[in-house]
Amino acid sequence: MNDKKEIIDFDKIDAYLLFGNMKNNPKNLHSIYQKSFRCWHETWTDYFNNEYKLNAKLNSNEFTRQDEILALFYQGECFAVTFFKEVNWGDETASLDAYFNSWSAEALLGLRQKGDNILICSQFTVAKKFRQQKTDIRWKYILSGFNMKRFLESTADAMTGTMRVSKGMGRMSVEAGATPLSLNVPCPDHEGEAVDLVAFFHQEVETVYLKNPYHPKFDSVWDRLNGRLYSQLRLVA
Repeated sequence: MNDKKEIIDFDKIDAYLLFGNMKNNPKNLHSIYQKSFRCWHETWTDYFNNEYKLNAKLNSNEFTRQDEILALFYQGECFAVTFFKEVNWGDETASLDAYFNSWSAEALLGLRQKGDNILICSQFTVAKKFRQQKTDIRWKYILSGFNMKRFLESTADAMTGTMRVSKGMGRMSVEAGATPLSLNVPCPDHEGEAVDLVAFFHQEVETVYLKNPYHPKFDSVWDRLNGRLYSQLRLVA
């Protein structure tokens, strides 16, 4: 048996922050968008078919109606995707967002303890091929690191987490600095599977992020977000 672990070369990782609607992205990123969509769609179709034995059609609107899609590539292949959507609790539409169907009033109060600007983080996706690899750092921890980087770059008061217990995601979120709000909650989006509801706040996340030995590598990749220096992106934004 070969137990040798591959050392991931972060210089070969590319990060893209895309608009959910393809037409709002520059044309040079359309192929990246399509590859990111296929990664998400194939991964979740496989998940629902094999874990829940559901052969239902997975519609694209879950992808296209997001504010942002974080897509990560390794040597030109998409290995991970996450969705982001901003809501403000002062807008009555926020409380009626389907994302919060499994959130109790108590959990929502905990989420809003720092303010009403909320960044919804959802659809934590790592391609099956990469999940099966033996590496020095697991791909899901790489995606988690970039999710935290995105949150720290935002002006949101908090970021959500609806974390699947069976996959160890609740534990991983706490390791990333999350505050648990409600544990082992049945989630209608996952056929009643138990999830942990957590909130991410800037101070706690930043403290953990800066202690992560990989954080300089996350920062280096982020500095060339979307194929160019992120500092230049911010100057023209």
